[in-house]
Parts: sequence; C-alpha cells; structure tokens
Amino acid sequence: MNRKRWASLLLAGAMALSLAACTNEGAPSPSPSVQTSESTAPGASPAGAYRAGTYTASAAGKNGDVTVEVVFTETAIESVTVTAHQETEGIAEPALERVPKAVVDGQTLAVDAVAGATITRDAILAAVESCVAEAGGDAAALKTPAAGGEKETVSYEADAVIVGAGAAGMNAALEASQAGLKVLVLEKGATIGVSNAAQAGGPSACETVVQAEEDQTVTVETLFRYMYDYSHSLANAGLLRNVLSVSGETINSMVEAGVGMYLRPDNYGAGFRARHGFEERGDDRFQPVQEKVESLGGRFLLETAGKSVIMENGAAAGVLAERSDGTPVEVRAKAVLICTGGYLGNEAMMAEHFGEVKINPLGNTLSDGAGIRMVVEAGGVLDRNWSIIANEFAGANQKGGGWSFSANQNFKYAVYGGLMVNREGDRFFNEEVIATMALSEGGEATLREGLYYSVIDQAYFDACREEGIYSYLGSPENWYVGKMTLAAALLDQNEAQLQEAIDQGWACKADTIEEAAAYFGLENLPQTVAEYNAMCKAGEDTRFYKDPTFLTSVSEGPFYVFEYEPSAWGTLGGVKVDSRLRALTAGNEAIPGLYVAGVDAGSMYTAPYYSNEGAALGLAMASGTWAAKEMVQYLAG
Repeated sequence: MNRKRWASLLLAGAMALSLAACTNEGAPSPSPSVQTSESTAPGASPAGAYRAGTYTASAAGKNGDVTVEVVFTETAIESVTVTAHQETEGIAEPALERVPKAVVDGQTLAVDAVAGATITRDAILAAVESCVAEAGGDAAALKTPAAGGEKETVSYEADAVIVGAGAAGMNAALEASQAGLKVLVLEKGATIGVSNAAQAGGPSACETVVQAEEDQTVTVETLFRYMYDYSHSLANAGLLRNVLSVSGETINSMVEAGVGMYLRPDNYGAGFRARHGFEERGDDRFQPVQEKVESLGGRFLLETAGKSVIMENGAAAGVLAERSDGTPVEVRAKAVLICTGGYLGNEAMMAEHFGEVKINPLGNTLSDGAGIRMVVEAGGVLDRNWSIIANEFAGANQKGGGWSFSANQNFKYAVYGGLMVNREGDRFFNEEVIATMALSEGGEATLREGLYYSVIDQAYFDACREEGIYSYLGSPENWYVGKMTLAAALLDQNEAQLQEAIDQGWACKADTIEEAAAYFGLENLPQTVAEYNAMCKAGEDTRFYKDPTFLTSVSEGPFYVFEYEPSAWGTLGGVKVDSRLRALTAGNEAIPGLYVAGVDAGSMYTAPYYSNEGAALGLAMASGTWAAKEMVQYLAG
C-alpha cells in the first residue's frame, strides 16, 4: 500500500471517530523559558429562551446508558449533572467531570472530546441535547463552535521524546530517566490511566523478583522457545529474544518504583507461570512510575497528541504535536520513540486489514494508528503481522449496547465450545478451539466470519444456569481452561436478561430449529443441526474432529440462537523494526534516532496472537525498556 493511501485511511478513521481532545485543566504549564500565547474562545450564547425547570434524559455510553439531569432557567443552562452511568472507572472520569462543566461554562454543546473518553463524552452531550430540545431550546445553534484565535507554538527540548504513555512509553520513560536522559512524554489521553496497559490484567515476563518469591522462575529460554515456536518464524527472532531478555528487569524496575504486582496462575496450560498481575488499575497503576520519572527531571504533557516526526538530514530530530485546545507543540529531541497503542479506534484502518467486519472495541479507542502513520510518513514501512487481541471471555454484539459478558450473560455461550455456525447456518471450525484458545486461534476463526451464531437447546440453557458448563460437560480434566476459569461459573441469569437480548435483536428463542433459522436467515441450520446431532450420538465429530467432550446435541426444544460479533482488547501489526526497535525503510535501513515500541511495532508479534496470557502487554512493557536502552546508546554516539 502506498503512503498516500495509508495516510488517507488513518485520517479517515480519525475523523470518523472525532478523537479530538478537550483542555486538561491539570496539564503542566510550559517551562519558564517557553514562549506561549493562548486564547480561550468564548462559549456560545444560548440560542433562545428555555422552559425553566429540571429535565432528565439518557443516551448510550460505552457500557450502558448515561443519564443526565439538566436544570434550565428561562435564559440559560444552569447545571448539568450525570446521575447514573456504567462507564469504565479510571477512563470515564475526565468526561464525567469536565463535559458537564464545559456545557454550563460555555452555554454550548460544541464540546471537544475528552481524550480517552470519546464515547462517554458523546453520550453526555446527546442526553443534554435531548433535554435542550425538551426545554424548547435551539440545540443546533448550541452545537456551533465559537471562533477562536490562532495559537502560538509552545516549544520544548529534551534528550528523548516519547509519544504515548502506555505500557511501552511508561517503561521507556522510567529506563531512560534512570539512565540520566532528559525525557518528555506526550500522551493524548487526559490521564496516564486511559491506556490498555492501565486496565489490562497483567504482563507475561521471565526471571522476575515476583517469580523468585514463589520459586516459580521462568527462564528467558523457556519463554523464548514457547513464543517463537508458536510464531512459526513470523516474529523477528532477534527482537523477540532481546525484548524477553529485559522483561524481568522491566518488572523488577516497576516493583522497585512502587508498583504492586503478584504472580498469576497458569490459566491456559502453558506449563509455566509467566503472567503477572497488577494490584491497581487506572491512574493508580502507573502513578509510582510517573512520580519516579518526574523526580528524575522527566515531564508528561497530557492531552497532547503527536502529529509528525521532525526529520533533519535523514534522522529524527523531534516531534510536532498539538494540545487538545489546538495549541501547536514542538519538541526538539535527538531520539524519538513512537508507542501509541495500535489502531483499535481507527475503523478505516481496521477495515483495511480485517475487512468490513464489526470488531467491538473493548480497549482504548483513543489509539487510532496515529503513531504508525507518523513513522510511515517519516520513511518507515509496515510489517505483515496483522491480528487482534481477541476477547477470551465472551462474544459481543453492537446491538447489545455493551460488549462484555457483564452486560448480558448470554454473551458467554461464545466460548463454551458448543455448536456454532456462520451466517449461512454452516459449521465453520472446530468449536473446541475457541473454548481452549479464545485469545488466539479461536479469535482468528471468528474474526474470519465476522458474524457467528451459538445454537443451544433448553437442556443446555438450563444446565449453564443450574450447574455450570464445566460440570455439564462432565468436569473434563483435559479442558484445562474450563477447569481453571469456569469450574464454579454459573449463568444464573434471569428472564429479563434473555428478553433484553431478544429485544435488542441478537438472540431468539423458538420452538423449532426451523423457526430459529428463519429468524436470522440461517438457511442451512436445520441440516447442520441434524448432522451435528448424529455425530453427537455417535460420539465422533467427522467434520472438524472436535473432542467428544464438547459434543452436546441440540435436540430438546425450545431452542436458542445467539448472534455474536468479534471483539478485541487491542490490535497487533504495525511498523517494521529491527532487533533494536529502530524503524526500517523499504530498503531495510534503520532510520537514525527513530524507534517504535509496543503494539505499534509490527515485527515483535505474531498472527494469530500468542497463546500465552499477557504476551501483548509483557512484550509492550519490555520493548519500552529495550528501546530506552537503545536510545541511550544512540545518544552516547
């Protein structure tokens, strides 16, 4: 793909998602030597009289409805209060706190998105707009932005500039600062708690103090062999080895800085305990790292998005960025690290690699591929390892308004290994794979189909509610994931949750398979069920050779069909880098001073995603450490 096409895809996705950021009142002010001129656009005046009173409305947020209460006088919006929501703790707070204030202060609905909480912002504004209309106000006029003056560029200097304060960026900042570099970190989000790294379960690593405390040390060799063998040489071997070699150092350095961590069990049967867990989520998770970096002279500029790499004489010389209020920012630095977290929030880019498939985002949609675009525009090229970090817990459907099994337990059937069919009603893979490796192979199989359907009967439905799927299948010892994660899990749902799924259009309950098939247009489903039941009776899957453990007939009506779409915690695939994390040109030449880490680095990961838990986060964190070490050497000449 040529660079113009790539840039247009990224721009289109970013525009579609409206990922602009609003002013961060807690953002650090420029250093005394910096020349800056700022102007604040006045808020739009009310468009007309209101019917005074208190109004309430709701709109769909990321995890459910967001409800607001708006108080009007005859001439103004007096107050906006969010009275109920189900948004993600640690990510939604900036929008929940600042959007209502911005509406009242500016008497406007033209409020820029709070970085990291775009969907929450949109929900609040939509609900307020409904209240404005009910109160007789002119919502269209309130949505017109006020004109603002042009802002002067704010300039900084540093030894190294890091774009992105996620897993790679935070650890790179820590390592580089401890090595004596003057570090500046640009973060598009409103806080350091918006990244996937601040919310994810935990990283895979080897030879850590946490493992040593439990006498469970995993060697670099063990983890490298496991992961590289799984990649079938798709990953850069030298890079994978280098990054894993500092994964233990990365964990140890974070623990020393005050980050609470523990060792997690081997839930996926890897044969070793490489995955660690964090004691905190959100801002609190990496706060000790930020404080350590700042104590060493480092600096974080929040709600400041990287726009382009400054190139001089073929080498990186800094970054041009923009604050959420439109202020241009220039950071001069001889070493640049790009680690912006992938492209989950760029629908055009997702479609380019995965087709016109709805992939429900579980992770940070603020990551819109901007970092990858920056490197490509600077002369870098893309690698070919494109994949997703699939949801291992459940299915999803945008019709459901929430993309987690906590929103509706009927999403859970997606990973139980029962009968699943595509939109034509045909089986399309060995369903055992999604029950045993949902993160990797199972996720890839469902991603290929886009829409897929779980088909169960009344006996199966009742068993999942009353005894649990693991017990219903006979408590099979060979289903390791089921034993570790589902042994005590019940879908003790009430009829309201099932009815909600039916009302939303992603579930049906029918007296016959033919009726269920007709509801979703699954033309071949009756024949598929007949053939599947025959295999269940014989105890042998002659189609895809599924373990007989998962062969349960669909024979006792009424019948249930659930429609699912893929969902992802994050994306994989990006810039081609060498074993030192330097961005490469089409001629495989390293671009001096330009480094790429985390999931923006396309050469470190494989497709499908690795089968060991915490692989993406672990590699991202350790790649930050490795990149920092390389930058230190580069700057030392």
